[in-house]
Amino acid sequence: MTDCPIPGLIVIWSFSISTTTYTSPFHCALSMATSRIRHDPSWSTRQGLAGAVLKLFLRTYTACHFKWPISLKPHHEGDRFVIIEPPTPSYYTGVAVDEEIKPEPVGATWYPEPCTAATSIPDGQFVVLHLHGGSYVLGDGRSSSCNFLAKTLLTHTPASHLLCVQYRLACYPNGRFPAQLQDTIAAYVYLLHTLQIPPSRIVLSGDSSGGHLALALLRYLVEYEDPSRLPPPRCSWLWSPWCDVPAAVDPESWTQSQNYETEYIPGSFPTWGARQFLRDLAITEPMERYVAPIHHPFLLPSPALVITGGREVLYPDHQELVRQFQNRPGNESQIELVVEEKVPHDVLMIGWIMKFHQEAEACARQAGDFVRRVTSVTRSTGRGENEQE
Repeated sequence: MTDCPIPGLIVIWSFSISTTTYTSPFHCALSMATSRIRHDPSWSTRQGLAGAVLKLFLRTYTACHFKWPISLKPHHEGDRFVIIEPPTPSYYTGVAVDEEIKPEPVGATWYPEPCTAATSIPDGQFVVLHLHGGSYVLGDGRSSSCNFLAKTLLTHTPASHLLCVQYRLACYPNGRFPAQLQDTIAAYVYLLHTLQIPPSRIVLSGDSSGGHLALALLRYLVEYEDPSRLPPPRCSWLWSPWCDVPAAVDPESWTQSQNYETEYIPGSFPTWGARQFLRDLAITEPMERYVAPIHHPFLLPSPALVITGGREVLYPDHQELVRQFQNRPGNESQIELVVEEKVPHDVLMIGWIMKFHQEAEACARQAGDFVRRVTSVTRSTGRGENEQE
């Protein structure tokens, strides 16, 4: 096994090939084979082929232990890329404090343009803090992988700006948990206290492992001893959130799912991510609350929307996650579930690769309706509005 970097553009190029229309007899035969092996009847042949290519790529990426390159240089993002310095140590407490893993500067990419302390956020618009997916071993929030995601949210929700955090990846020496939580805390403090954005104008968002990380931040905000310094966001969007990282250490927890045949993620990929993310951590009860939120529902500090696909392995987990949280007193109206029936995992991230554009846009519109509804209820009741503004 080797630990060599793989350029993001090559990865995206290989993804794009999977969505090209092929007409040769060989490729037609390959498409037919794909449709028989891992092809939902409601999908097109191209969608089935793209899913198969994605699965092959992720299996190869895992087997070779590739490391997605992480850099604090702007590259072609230019001034849209910012470096966020860690806040004062007082913002780190509990599980965010670790003898080996220390807060570090973190990069992040703005869409469509940088937001500064002088930026005026239009009335009814929001700044989205987004945490990308990738099983904690892939991705960086930059344009090569997150442009479709960002454009979809900016077009179909009341978001004026989106900041996608390049949190540390678990496959690097400094990437074990709580590195990602430390980076997310720094980004949230940056929005609140450096840019002076009111929490009522911030939406927290995360897809896949990023959804897992968003839940960790929400719990951290609940447990932080001074809520006036870290107030909660207006609401959260959790796109196909990873709900139980320790369970993924066993690949059979993934491959035994009834939805595995319509899922583009091989069991080896989340298993590698989980093992790198946890490493030698002792999974104590306080730690498990952060890494396996499905087993530890907490009182949400603000409403959350879970978006899932009916063909993804984690679909039953998302149903159970919402049930568990709704059963927690005080959460009855704080969490909702949206199901896009025919899509696999994380439609917001792979919509452009597997040609689920319409489904991704429909989910984004529902996310936009959710934040408008939350805002309308808050304003009509006056609950928390003064404190947040």
